[in-house]
Amino acid sequence: MNGQIAGPPLSSVRLRIPACMGAIAYVQHATHWFVEQAEMAERQSFAINLAIEELILTLLRHAFDGGSEQGDLEISIELRSTLLRLEVACRALPFDLSMVPSYQPGEAGDDASLSVLLLKHMVDRYHLHNGGRDGYRILLEWLRPLAHVEEMDHSPAPEGAAVQADGPVDPIAEIRPLREDEALALSRLVYRSYGYSYVSDFLYYPQRIVARLQDKTLHSWVAVSERGELAGHAALMSSGPGAAAVEWGIGVIDPRWRGQNLLRKLSAEVTRQAAETDASILFVHAVTNHPLTQKSGIRLGFQVTALLLGFAPADLEFRHIHDQLSQRESTFIGIRPLKPLPKQALYLPARHADTIRLLATGAGIALIEATALTAHPAEDAVTAFDTLIEPSVNVAFMNLASAGAELASSLAAERRRLCREKVDVIYLNIDLSSAYAQYATEVAEADGFFLAGLTPMQPWPYTLTLQYLNNLDFDYGAIHAVGEQAEWLKTLVRQEQQRVSG
Repeated sequence: MNGQIAGPPLSSVRLRIPACMGAIAYVQHATHWFVEQAEMAERQSFAINLAIEELILTLLRHAFDGGSEQGDLEISIELRSTLLRLEVACRALPFDLSMVPSYQPGEAGDDASLSVLLLKHMVDRYHLHNGGRDGYRILLEWLRPLAHVEEMDHSPAPEGAAVQADGPVDPIAEIRPLREDEALALSRLVYRSYGYSYVSDFLYYPQRIVARLQDKTLHSWVAVSERGELAGHAALMSSGPGAAAVEWGIGVIDPRWRGQNLLRKLSAEVTRQAAETDASILFVHAVTNHPLTQKSGIRLGFQVTALLLGFAPADLEFRHIHDQLSQRESTFIGIRPLKPLPKQALYLPARHADTIRLLATGAGIALIEATALTAHPAEDAVTAFDTLIEPSVNVAFMNLASAGAELASSLAAERRRLCREKVDVIYLNIDLSSAYAQYATEVAEADGFFLAGLTPMQPWPYTLTLQYLNNLDFDYGAIHAVGEQAEWLKTLVRQEQQRVSG
């Protein structure tokens, strides 16, 4: 899933202030100007102030030992076209948010302590980086209030675009890039296929669509009828210029125009554009509630390399296909190499080596396996995670940036913290070019993580992804798998889950 818009800020400020109680009011005051410029409502302004207070209080208590340790807070505030971003960084005592007592409603406790659970409800997105000796960074983001498609004028379809009971009579005139003035029409198209349940919520805010088009993180193509109505859409999405992996997605066809191979034609334009980028990998999240997306991916040359259980909420709707899901939606990751991956010596975990080789070979990826024995982390190494939480879909992504001798306890603590926040699924990424890859995999599996598969360039060229389910059960029979590789991988993931849990 791609992040928020990566374009330059409209305005920004950077502060370096002493870590003390007075920092709370100072940062709140500095942020207030940006809140006013963003025209945020009083309720959202209150949430921002509360998040700042809770976050700084926590850092003072745990990273600065209640004020006995001296140091500074580095603050960055940025206003962007669609969001307000606040980052707080510090270097102080070794600190992990798992040290913070969990929030228990109705129970007596330390009223001043931060429940990270609250942050999840006060922000739209947050990213936590525990860099060990390099310090701690917490990034908070709030979406700016923009007009939702539901609040905008739902103009009627273009005059003459009559629809018969058995399908459209208005033929397709052309396939071309989406214009900025068609953003509202795209929102309406998404609604016709998904209601208001589509996992990429920005599609219901025309101004956010425009911002992404301008920012070059979204390249959209549409099928347009002779009378100007949008009948279909597909897009290429990225985190920004120079992204190593780009995603084919938002394949949406108006139910009235289905059955005309529009998605295949639109996708041909997407893949052509992808080949002209700097990316090495084109990938797709293929839903498993129905087989249509997977079939499209196979026709376009995508090869399945991972199965992410519970990637999207259960309230995802597929209008005129399935109206309600029985469980959280799982997705197959399909990839299509665009350029050779960097040549790196890889340390394949022994238990999964054959699986990784098979997945890589099927996707046309060459592996160079290290001849040296895999190793435990060096004694002076420190464990560091990058953890991204997506409240909109209630999942977390953990990148193991480095591993130290305390990896087992650090991983367990971070996993427990995320579970206390009621995150449904945690995805853990391990760099296979790291000599500790096997050790890290064994530690993670001992903590309840199990295989998801290979996810190249997300974030490293050769990334092994594991997953953890927070008190969720899955009916594998409800997961559609198209093709021998997908069926084999689904069976393997189920076996790995049973092995680890058993």
